[in-house]
Amino acid sequence: MDIVVLYGGRSPERLISEVSSRQIAEALTTDNVIRLNLNGIYNFENKEVKHFSELYKLYQEGSLSEFEIDKSAEITDSVIEICKLADIVFLSTHGGIGENGKLQALLDICNIKYTGNGYQSNAISLDKKLSKRLVSTVGIKTPYEYIEENKFVFPLVIKPNDSGSSIGVQIIKTKEELQQYDLENYNIEEYINGREISIGVIGEKILQPIEIVIEGGFYDYEKKYTPGVVKEICPANISEELKKKLEIYAKTVHDLMGFEVYSRSDFIIDDNGEIYFIETNSIPGMTPTSLLPKEAEAEGINFSNLCKKIISLSIKKYN
Repeated sequence: MDIVVLYGGRSPERLISEVSSRQIAEALTTDNVIRLNLNGIYNFENKEVKHFSELYKLYQEGSLSEFEIDKSAEITDSVIEICKLADIVFLSTHGGIGENGKLQALLDICNIKYTGNGYQSNAISLDKKLSKRLVSTVGIKTPYEYIEENKFVFPLVIKPNDSGSSIGVQIIKTKEELQQYDLENYNIEEYINGREISIGVIGEKILQPIEIVIEGGFYDYEKKYTPGVVKEICPANISEELKKKLEIYAKTVHDLMGFEVYSRSDFIIDDNGEIYFIETNSIPGMTPTSLLPKEAEAEGINFSNLCKKIISLSIKKYN
């Protein structure tokens, strides 16, 4: 199979995206795989290239590995042209255009097949305000969202409305500390102290829950991607009753967002056993420290087979 793995772009999560893309490309050993940066400018050495096999040969020779970045572009024309020659594009794009639905919509317009969910479900899930309001309509609790300043109760949590990987998430303990931030693009929520559990869904299969245990502080960007700092327990050491409830919640969120291929949803269980939905991920990370591959491994699905399953389910959605 001829596959382009897309990564990078202008998103603040581009470095994580790049690491994920390397893992994915290395796992697809039986396929012809080319990794492309979303806003990279690739030239074909003035050759007229009509078939993926010709591009793949140039890629193996290193002729496509040197490119310049168009900092003004979300995605370049040369990337689109290469993607048109592939059987499918494996999206390893986190945040920004890669996860807000715009890239998926563009690929749809260009009749380019891609892995993962469609543009609408990506757009809804990356918008934290919208996704939480949607989830709350089916009776799943979400942290209280502060609208009026005079109702703030500290500590509270601020997070960007359209970023993942815990980028920009802060626990704020005082009013003075809060005044240091421009809150226009942040969600302001109540702080829920409790156990952090994540559950992935692939197709109709619900994966094992994984618990994230942090010694001091909270699950921020630095801790998330630093090996050994965070303890991840999979399967999570929880009661069968709680596990069943979380599985129902994860699948409910998956279906509610309109996800067609895969997702990973995050929850917090407070000291009273109440479950709060935090967010859902339409393109979960695939790095060595990412949660979805660990959940899949607990189900006996190794990383290579996980990538292949994502591809097969993605092709199925087009059929």
